[in-house]
Amino acid sequence: MILSRRNRRIAELARLQRARHRKTAGHTLLEGPHLLSEALSAGAEVLEVLALPEDAATQRLCEKHGTPLTAVTSEALARIADTKTPRGPVAVLSIPRQRPAERDALWLMVSEPGNAGTLIRTAAAFGWDVVTVPGTVDPWGPKVLRAGAGGHFRVAIGESEAPPSGAMVMAATPRGGTPVAELGSLVDHSRQWWLIIGEESRGIHPGHADRVDVWCTVPMSGGTESLNAAAAGAIICHRLSELRACAGNRFSRT
Repeated sequence: MILSRRNRRIAELARLQRARHRKTAGHTLLEGPHLLSEALSAGAEVLEVLALPEDAATQRLCEKHGTPLTAVTSEALARIADTKTPRGPVAVLSIPRQRPAERDALWLMVSEPGNAGTLIRTAAAFGWDVVTVPGTVDPWGPKVLRAGAGGHFRVAIGESEAPPSGAMVMAATPRGGTPVAELGSLVDHSRQWWLIIGEESRGIHPGHADRVDVWCTVPMSGGTESLNAAAAGAIICHRLSELRACAGNRFSRT
């Protein structure tokens, strides 16, 4: 059992709260029983679980999957957890090395962890993959993982500055684009789709905007200026997934 928050192993794991250390180590931390269960059920590489000694449910889960379990005090757990009042468990996850292939993809250019995680959850719900660009929030950060609610383990998550050759690029915009209900007449079902979701405040960098084939807008009759990035992305992704389903799902998982 690890007693002290100053323990060398605890100090080492606490560094994984920083994106640069996650990238160097190839590991991240996920917190909570739901995320741990999702990761283990999906066959993700969980290297170690740290939990309070009275956490019998986590003990049973680790025994079931043959996952190493380390008992820690609440003080030690608090140092590696991302929430203010952690109950654990906290697990060390090997970040998957994935490369999105033939599926449609959400192309994320967002910096807010909650939006990023919700969009990853959206991609998982509709059978899409996820691509980020350099400068986007780390998709494997603890806050993004919590907002993703297990979606990370049902999609491929990669990074790219450019879509594959032949892909049809669409992008969300608050106004002036094609209403989502009218997208059916513009999309090309013979091509892979990449849907850009950019920052609410700054939008999409001009270098990426030049690649857009179709701009998409969610009409709003209630007078709200705009939806947040995650809400707009979910609505547009749902509509495009409906269109794919009618055409046979060639680029989307059924």
